[in-house]
Amino acid sequence: MVSIGDYFDKFINDRDFYEKPLSKVSISREEYDSLKAIAEKYELLATEHKKIKSKNDALLKELDDLKEDARNFKELEEEKEKFIQSLLRVRADFDNYKKMAERENQRYRSYVRENILNKLVKHYDDLVRALNMLEIIENGESIKKGFELLVKNFEKLLKEEGVEAMNCEGEKFDPYKHEALMTEESEDLPENIIIEELDKGYYLNNNILRPAKVTISKKSK
Repeated sequence: MVSIGDYFDKFINDRDFYEKPLSKVSISREEYDSLKAIAEKYELLATEHKKIKSKNDALLKELDDLKEDARNFKELEEEKEKFIQSLLRVRADFDNYKKMAERENQRYRSYVRENILNKLVKHYDDLVRALNMLEIIENGESIKKGFELLVKNFEKLLKEEGVEAMNCEGEKFDPYKHEALMTEESEDLPENIIIEELDKGYYLNNNILRPAKVTISKKSK
């Protein structure tokens, strides 16, 4: 394949190039046709190159746009991750708040229940005392039976709520569940043994609802 450079070298190396004026240089028809074909091919290649360059520039522009979209997408992903983390923190805080509120509600319900049951056991004690007084009244059988029924119903209600009476007589004094109101000298008993229940104590589900008021023994001098 012959190029323009080949012809240029041929003309430069040709002796006639130096001996004849430039205006007198001539080429053959075949050389002219060959040069024309080369020039036309060059023009086609230049046009094709221009088209390819234009496409390449467009592709580079699209690539830059894609890079920008990728950056935007990455920013969106980061924003989404921040939002998800924030949502998880809010959910965890809300769960903790619910648990804390439930604990507070449970504590409050227990407090209210204990207060109510404390009042009920006082009424129960009053009923038991009244029933004991009826024992010594003559011709009071009908009243006594009514009180017995009332006391039994009260006992049932307290038992259903988890209230159980203490039986302290003969036990060793325990400051966590007994309250010593009186002491009594005894030669037969060791010190700090409960001799008498002055006011009955109660458990609520195995916890102390009300301590028992008692008389305890002490050594004789």
